[in-house]
Amino acid sequence: MNRIPLFIIPFLITTLVYSATQKNLPEIYGRYLKGLNYFEEGKFKESLEEFKKVKKLDPDSSFIRLKIAFVLIKLGELEEAEKELKVAKKIDPDNLEASLGLIFLYSYSNREEELEAEYGEFLEKAHKLRPEDIKISEYLAQFYFYKNRLDDAIRIYEAIVEAHPDYVNAHYLLGYFYEERGQRKKAIEVWKKILEINPSHADTLNSLGYIYADEGIYLDEAEKLIMKALEQDPNNGAYLDSLGWVYFKRKDYNKAEEYLKRAVEYINDPVIYEHLGDLYIELNNSQQAVNYYKEALELEPESVRLKEKLQKYGEENKTSQEKSQSDTKANN
Repeated sequence: MNRIPLFIIPFLITTLVYSATQKNLPEIYGRYLKGLNYFEEGKFKESLEEFKKVKKLDPDSSFIRLKIAFVLIKLGELEEAEKELKVAKKIDPDNLEASLGLIFLYSYSNREEELEAEYGEFLEKAHKLRPEDIKISEYLAQFYFYKNRLDDAIRIYEAIVEAHPDYVNAHYLLGYFYEERGQRKKAIEVWKKILEINPSHADTLNSLGYIYADEGIYLDEAEKLIMKALEQDPNNGAYLDSLGWVYFKRKDYNKAEEYLKRAVEYINDPVIYEHLGDLYIELNNSQQAVNYYKEALELEPESVRLKEKLQKYGEENKTSQEKSQSDTKANN
């Protein structure tokens, strides 16, 4: 995950005080402005002292704790900054700035597990507060996808598509999530709708063509769709792989080999290596197939499917080699 740059969101002074009495207001404002001036001058220790005095006068202000936390981060006092951010978040659970501060801190400290948890909570909170914001909704859906929460990702994209029926990117990703969920019929329906809106959408042309090829259906249509995508991006490895897979399904192995080998020149993807392995099995070259399956497994080490293929064809190749050696000795 990319690191998030530190930024301080400006607030009106009127947002500073929640619990302070009228008696304390002049001193609070004066010390806050003094601390802010020190901060802008880069005098972070002096700024911290003034903000701490404000906190003593108004301990229930989440805002001043955020300012203190940002100064502490500047001073490298990350543990103390984290404490202030957590208190600010407890005081005001819907405070997005407190979560942003924690996200920055966890990212800066390489605390991946806490970063992911805080980022997810931040997005859920932001989505609840601003359900109409498409970008926040998309970030949350993509976070759910990253966390293998496909049903939640799909739910959000279905809502986006319903509210924005002409938003092509949302349609495309919804189809992609359906495909990942194993709901290919739904993916096909969604991608067909995209091509009604935008017949030249390259990723959709490729994805729909690939599904047809993988299912072994509408292969002529699949070829046309993928060729149209390649006209826009002729060096796209994913598109080249899809076209190679069409030819594989047609048993045109020469063309399949041509396009699959071109594909691996552009992207290092386990699917393409597996396709090449499958191709060489059909060409009765189990040694080459095993080599490509190994390449695929290095990129996708948890794949049970690849392990099974390697075990099966690795044993076949071993047996074949032993037989060949035995025949050679017999002939000699």
